[in-house]
Amino acid sequence: MKKTIVGFAVAGAALMGASPAFAAYESYSPGGKAGSWTQNSDAQVAVMIHNNGVKAHADYYRTTDSGSYYTLWNKSGMVNNIAYSGSGGRVTDLRTCNWIPDNDDECSRWEVRG
Repeated sequence: MKKTIVGFAVAGAALMGASPAFAAYESYSPGGKAGSWTQNSDAQVAVMIHNNGVKAHADYYRTTDSGSYYTLWNKSGMVNNIAYSGSGGRVTDLRTCNWIPDNDDECSRWEVRG
């Protein structure tokens, strides 16, 4: 009987480790021209350009300052170029935007983890 209980405990721990709450999450700008994601246990953000000539940014909130969002810019305009934020408090909300100079940026909806 002891072996069965241990087996269930190990299987339960494995399922908890695979939970989406522990996985990084991602966001794509309209048209998929850029994408952003969290990494390092949601303590860092990265934003990548998917189309030449595109400039983009990721906006995000952290647990350490939930009243205002941070912006990570990637103005390289080069495909597969990645910009990284510094590490900080856990990222709770994330969106990706195509930068439109002198106009409203095209942004994805907020991906909210809370």
